[in-house]
Amino acid sequence: MRGLNDIIKKTILQEQKFHEINNEISFDFDLYHDEWGHTSDRKWRHGSGNKIYDLNIVRLLEEAKDDIVYNIIEGKIREGKRFIVSRLKGDQLNVVIEPKKNYINHWDLIIITVMKKEGFTVSKGQLQIFV
Repeated sequence: MRGLNDIIKKTILQEQKFHEINNEISFDFDLYHDEWGHTSDRKWRHGSGNKIYDLNIVRLLEEAKDDIVYNIIEGKIREGKRFIVSRLKGDQLNVVIEPKKNYINHWDLIIITVMKKEGFTVSKGQLQIFV
């Protein structure tokens, strides 16, 4: 019975921590890229020939926000360890992110690459968040 009580207590504390942190979190998007160089080419390289717009990336990450926060709290997202956010339906957008921890409650999520691909392959043990 003690084990169950510990699990319940831990779950409640995680929920409280999530709500405290989540209320203070906002995503500020600074999607800098070179207009005519490498980044522009990459936005066309995968998928059905449809361009990946900054707005597509922003919407995907907004949808994944709660899951990203939970994974930071649980220690599944760690500085320098890349993870992927993927949309299963619709445009099937995948965003590879490298997190950088600046402060306890301030992280930069650096986008490494984006692509539209069904069944995007990840490395063994790599975190993939689905929306």
